[in-house]
Amino acid sequence: DIARKHVRLKDPPEIFVYKEKSHYFYEESETSLGGLNASLSEWVNSERFATFVKVTRGNIHQLMKTNKFLVLAVVHENKLQEVPDEMLEFRDMIESVITTNRDRYHRWFQFGWVGSPELANSIAMSDLPLPYLLVVNSTTNHHHRPDDEPHRLTPAAIHLFLESVLNQSATTYGGNTLPVRLYRRYFEARSSLAEMWRGNPVLTAVLFGLPLGFLSLICYSICCADIMDADDEEEDDEIHEKKE
Repeated sequence: DIARKHVRLKDPPEIFVYKEKSHYFYEESETSLGGLNASLSEWVNSERFATFVKVTRGNIHQLMKTNKFLVLAVVHENKLQEVPDEMLEFRDMIESVITTNRDRYHRWFQFGWVGSPELANSIAMSDLPLPYLLVVNSTTNHHHRPDDEPHRLTPAAIHLFLESVLNQSATTYGGNTLPVRLYRRYFEARSSLAEMWRGNPVLTAVLFGLPLGFLSLICYSICCADIMDADDEEEDDEIHEKKE
């Protein structure tokens, strides 16, 4: 009775979720108990996030569990959580695609935005221009990039790009193979070192210079000791021969 005051129920019992000032019904027709539990769990997992969510290192692993394509608008957010106007316009355009086409894309795509370019760069294993659009396959760890330059993207171009992702005609990058994982580790280490150098080059030089300096001294002392010992042995042999 309480639900009827706010929602028009079709045929109780029914399950629905209320979020973002709207409600969405669970409409699967599974009859078996085991199938119903699995289907309902999958539906709840797909509806647990907002339609357009902020993606961070803290929640991206949970988003990957939705088994959807993650559509990410990559922008730069400063320490005051401010986004430049031109990037904000790009982010709003991406959000408008899902808000006006939720019935078409919500089942397959989870939309969001990234305020930390480093996270998106790690996924793409390259330094992406800003703003940028990136689509990640949460089941295979592959990612897709639009052919058009970011500043030329329009809602119509984004629709075509998403359709190409669905029909598997879009170019695929990355993955989860061993070479890709090794290269991603290398790229993240290189990016972290570059970020440290840009932030404080003196401290970075000290942190890496001192251990390398000590290692060089150790190697030098070991090599020189062997050479000096060899020279001493040769001199001893010469003196011994002269005495004989």
